Amino acid sequence: MQRFPHVFTSSAADTSARTWVPCSDMARERCTWELELIAPRLLHSSSSSSSRQPLEDDDLDLDLPPEAEEGDEEWPITVVASGELIEQVVHPDRSDRVIWHYMQASPVSVQQIAWAVGPFVITEIAGKAKERERGLDDEDEDEDEIVKDEGAKLHALCLPGREVEMAHSVGVIRQAMDYYTSTFGSYPLSTYTVAFVDALASGAPTFHSAAMTLFSSDILHPPNIIDQAYETRQLLAHALAVQWSGVNLIPKAPADYWLVIGIALHITSLFLKTLWGNNEYRFRLKKDMIRCVTQDVQREPISVTSRPTQPEHAQLQFIALKAPLVLHILDKHLRKSGTSLGLDKVLPKLFLDAITGEIGSSSAGPLFNNLTTTSFMRTCRKACGGSAESLKGFFDQWVYGSGCPTFTISAMFNRKKMAVELNVKQECLAYNWAQTAPWEEAGHVRPIPLFDGQMTIRIHEADGTPYEHVLNIQEQFKRHEVPFNTKYKRVRRNTKRYQARQAAATAAASGDADAQEDIGMIDVGFSLTLWEEEKERDKWRVADWDEKDDALMNQATYEWIRIDADLEWICGIKFEQPDFMWLSQLQRDRDVVAQLEVRSFLSRCLPSGADARLV
Repeated sequence: MQRFPHVFTSSAADTSARTWVPCSDMARERCTWELELIAPRLLHSSSSSSSRQPLEDDDLDLDLPPEAEEGDEEWPITVVASGELIEQVVHPDRSDRVIWHYMQASPVSVQQIAWAVGPFVITEIAGKAKERERGLDDEDEDEDEIVKDEGAKLHALCLPGREVEMAHSVGVIRQAMDYYTSTFGSYPLSTYTVAFVDALASGAPTFHSAAMTLFSSDILHPPNIIDQAYETRQLLAHALAVQWSGVNLIPKAPADYWLVIGIALHITSLFLKTLWGNNEYRFRLKKDMIRCVTQDVQREPISVTSRPTQPEHAQLQFIALKAPLVLHILDKHLRKSGTSLGLDKVLPKLFLDAITGEIGSSSAGPLFNNLTTTSFMRTCRKACGGSAESLKGFFDQWVYGSGCPTFTISAMFNRKKMAVELNVKQECLAYNWAQTAPWEEAGHVRPIPLFDGQMTIRIHEADGTPYEHVLNIQEQFKRHEVPFNTKYKRVRRNTKRYQARQAAATAAASGDADAQEDIGMIDVGFSLTLWEEEKERDKWRVADWDEKDDALMNQATYEWIRIDADLEWICGIKFEQPDFMWLSQLQRDRDVVAQLEVRSFLSRCLPSGADARLV
């Protein structure tokens, strides 16, 4: 593939703007900007390379002669920068030069200013025409009754040869813009541009700036590539979300970085939920929670009030993992303790205050939209109500504290009390580690010995109805009694499935070959021919229910139990229930997290070879 010389800004650190412009390289020093960039009008093919090998310094010179050799191709040079293009004029002294004038009217820091110069191909990401809310007949419809999107202008740029891939990849930006503006309020800037370049110096796939994001061209993909679409769409949607939280809304202190990072990732996940569906959203959420529990052992809290500088790169990566999870469970907490809207009411108010300049207002200087954890907590309490003490306790645990709880739970049905007894034991691995670790290693962490709050469990009783119960977690160990609602036993001897299987088994015993296949269909894919081989049965530990299992199934009064089915805790759960209950959960619970829980149980039971196949 032919390579083209092009130049662009790329941040290797948060204080790297000083390497290309003399400035006060401070994120909180914000102002308006006017940029004038002078670039050649055309790029000739003699200056480009047909190899992927790195170009020499002399080859990167865009100062080309006005006269090209005969037969050379020419590409127009495009300059794109943060802000809105004001004018584009020919240089008064050099006709082969063009002056590009950009203006960024909203105050931003120098780290949020970017530009790129090269033979880019420009594409407008146009929105679909929308009709007015009142319906109109086709015969009465005219052009005046059709309203087109009047939001921010969206553009995408790429180097020649990548136009088809870019056109296929960037459509999600318009979808994300429509979702963000309809859910969280107006776009804070006037334009938005994405530019795809060969490689960013930082090694990261993106460089965020005001009204503009630079991407590595590696994320572009043709229509026949499916797997890359997930990563590309997530990166593009997150880059746009950063314009709300990260560019227009910035942290006031290093301790507040978690909030700005978390908000951008949280609203990104909400958009991806509408794009990919609820199952994909819950699956990714559960996987991230498992990763967070594993990693949050020797970590600092996501907000350290005494921190004088920005968190290091490794800590920022962990913050990017845990912060959106904390906001997710905070949303659940607000919906139960206050109004039913949760963060859906808090975030639009924050973004509106940022646009109107009400955040960080001070008589000492201009408004810089500095967001603090304290002001965010105050906004949550005012918008959603609830107890201030409860909200403070939540932040002390999940924001200012470190570690995640691990629950070991067992269940037993008490026939005398007609209740399910749940033994709940809690431990924090981070706290256990800190008790024996040297002070110089554990002094920077603040593990929480005991997490408290409300946990929802879901019991699927014999009548098929899932009943939800709330447990108050306030102790290291406690036995909770959950009332039972139905008087039926979990007996499946009279079900249609059992009768059908018995009839098929009787017919098969009499020599009916078709009945043998019917049994496999009745058992939801567990064909009996596979398990006739003793080797396979031993390998997968497959065995028929024995008399003891039948007795347990006859005595069971409920189908299965789900712990924290709504994902309200960032925690590890060790829960044991009989095998037939896991089987019922696998067959009848359509929640993807329920399927993931069963897979986790089976992976612990099966041997290593079988476990590999299962995963």
